[in-house]
Amino acid sequence: MNNENINTEKEEITLNENNENNTLEELNKEIENLKEQIIREKAENENIRKRFRKELEDAHKFAIGNFVKNLTEQVENLFRASENIDIKACDDDKELKTLFEGVELTKKNLLKVFQDFEIQRIYPLNQSFDHKFHEAISQVVDSEKEPNTVINVIQAGYSIRDRLLKPAVVIVTKK
Repeated sequence: MNNENINTEKEEITLNENNENNTLEELNKEIENLKEQIIREKAENENIRKRFRKELEDAHKFAIGNFVKNLTEQVENLFRASENIDIKACDDDKELKTLFEGVELTKKNLLKVFQDFEIQRIYPLNQSFDHKFHEAISQVVDSEKEPNTVINVIQAGYSIRDRLLKPAVVIVTKK
């Protein structure tokens, strides 16, 4: 065998080794890329699971929201009815007294149901105005009260588990 053949064989072996090393490096890089992709996919799936779980919990908590929103009008009607019945007239009229007691009992029972489902009535009379729970429709000057104090509640608001269903409509003081 001559030197030229030996050198050619050595070059071929070296080239083959280099090709094998390059191929091995490429395969290792691809394995690392696939591992990273799997980790990212697992994290993404976990985030999706958490988000779905949260949405499902919220759906269970607030599913009755629209129903309650409509029912609050009826509760407010009971409040208006009991506020407008003349209590002195009830002493003279047994039927009126019975009607008043029925309205009060119905209102009390509905408020108890609301309490059981963590539904709160927002009636902020003489409290500081809070834009998160109140909607001011007017401001009036009142030197006896601090500015931004609720002096009249036009319509009570309601919340369920700290989520506002509808704001209290109010009139507040200004300087």
